[in-house]
Amino acid sequence: MRKTAAAVLVLILALAGGCARLHMGDKQKASEMDLALRDALKSAGTPAYITQDTEGARLWKLTRQFYTSRDFAPAWIKDAEPKAQMEAFIEAIGDARAEGLDPELYSYSLLRQKRHDASKGFLTKKGFDPKEAGAMDVWLTYLYMKYSSDLANGLSDLAHADPTWKIRPDTFDPLAHLERALAENHVAQSLSELTPTHPVYQGLRKALAEYRDKVAHGGWPAVPASMKLKPGQQSALVPLLARRLAASGDYAGAIPPEGRPAVYGADIQEAVKRFQRRHGLTDDGTVAPPTVAEMNVPVDGRIRAIELNMERWRWLPRDLGERHILVNVPEMRLDVVDHDRVPLTMRVVVGKRDTPTPIFDDDMTNVVFSPYWNVPADIAQNETLPAALRDPGFLQRTNMEVIDASGNPVDPGSIDLGSPEQYRFRQKPGTSNSLGLVKFMFPNQFNVYLHDTPADSLFARSSRSFSHGCVRVEQPEKLAEYVLHDQPEWTPERISEAMHAGRERSVKLLTPIPVYIAYFTANVSADGLVQFRKDVYGIDASLTARLNDRLRRLRSTASASATAITAPRTKPRRAPRR
Repeated sequence: MRKTAAAVLVLILALAGGCARLHMGDKQKASEMDLALRDALKSAGTPAYITQDTEGARLWKLTRQFYTSRDFAPAWIKDAEPKAQMEAFIEAIGDARAEGLDPELYSYSLLRQKRHDASKGFLTKKGFDPKEAGAMDVWLTYLYMKYSSDLANGLSDLAHADPTWKIRPDTFDPLAHLERALAENHVAQSLSELTPTHPVYQGLRKALAEYRDKVAHGGWPAVPASMKLKPGQQSALVPLLARRLAASGDYAGAIPPEGRPAVYGADIQEAVKRFQRRHGLTDDGTVAPPTVAEMNVPVDGRIRAIELNMERWRWLPRDLGERHILVNVPEMRLDVVDHDRVPLTMRVVVGKRDTPTPIFDDDMTNVVFSPYWNVPADIAQNETLPAALRDPGFLQRTNMEVIDASGNPVDPGSIDLGSPEQYRFRQKPGTSNSLGLVKFMFPNQFNVYLHDTPADSLFARSSRSFSHGCVRVEQPEKLAEYVLHDQPEWTPERISEAMHAGRERSVKLLTPIPVYIAYFTANVSADGLVQFRKDVYGIDASLTARLNDRLRRLRSTASASATAITAPRTKPRRAPRR
């Protein structure tokens, strides 16, 4: 019995001694990690993983503020062991691909490898090297700042760098967001909640996965560039056409046998029409060069377009307003959105490539019935004045008048051609007015608005970029009824009367309505169909160039991460006393 008691006593003493040594080891690890963390933050330069630009400097400043406010306590690693928040963050980065972002921009593989290496001990976890752990904790915080900012406002500084994009984004504070995520222990959720919840973004997200799956299954076949087919025609190319349409999900019928002629029948014609509608083409069912060109865009090209437009959605405010109007320039379409419903949609005419409709947002405040058209100075100088000089009857025929700086009409014959800037041209209200019978005002720096047009025939065209920048709407009377529907006195009859009154009248909306003039070349319609449109202003091309440059810089700094967090200190330092 005495031997047993002695053995137990020896075991207890041994365990106690082991625990003491373990405790001393933990304290040593914590001390070394604390020193490394402070070193990483207080070094004269910035770590190699910080991008050398304004965005990188901003996020590094926030990273340092984060640790200062918590007295340099680590956030992701404790006693050289990874905390649950670190696990959640690494897994969340792995989901970046679903958002059209590359996880390797945030060093996903390296993080997983480091995490794996830290778990290689025999029976017990090996943990991180304490000196490396301090630098790694700082690095993880910076990565969270970067990834959360990219999800909230788009890939780093791209939205700010695009001179064509003037829609005001939400403000986002990555430091406050991180602090809340850690305090509430929901790191993964804090990142997923930053992605847009708009149905179109979610539709593009789903389409991205589907199109990547198409790549995995071989994509779709190219069709001959010279292919032409008319309804009812018999051709050996019909089976190839059917296979192409089946691969993109536009055709679900039987595919005729290869190698022999088949009739271009009604079922495949409907599939072609569906394809044409999804790509903004005239849906006549005739296979001609414009349709063939769209069919021969490879799947990878469509994936890039989807990713690019998902990026643009991240540039938008998350809350567009319970009621708002969205004009998509490439689609040449206007949607009225009211509590997630679309009660009104219509075709629009947008600016020509050399007079593009600007991309911006503002609030509609007024409807102007029977408007005057005050001819913009550049149009007056380049078009109206030369026409008036060539043709003495031009002004009368177009219902124009000349006014002075005070707005008073003047005799066109008395115009001082040496000082034409003293005068303005104005078109009187009427059915021939270039603004039609009504315009919708949302005051902005571009002097752009929505308006009616006497040139109704343009709406029948598949491509409708003909204006000087303003947006012409197909159903102006319906739009006026909608925006004034909370003013009962403005009945449809009264609206029609005001439109044809021949006297300008402005009506103020009781509640301003946000208007977004946006630019999406990949979209998802209400029926779930993926839509693609031509890059009418070349904005996709310029954004792609900036995006590629940004990705090159990000990948360069990401590849430097391994060296930055494992580089030894130049000389040992003693841990500070507390």
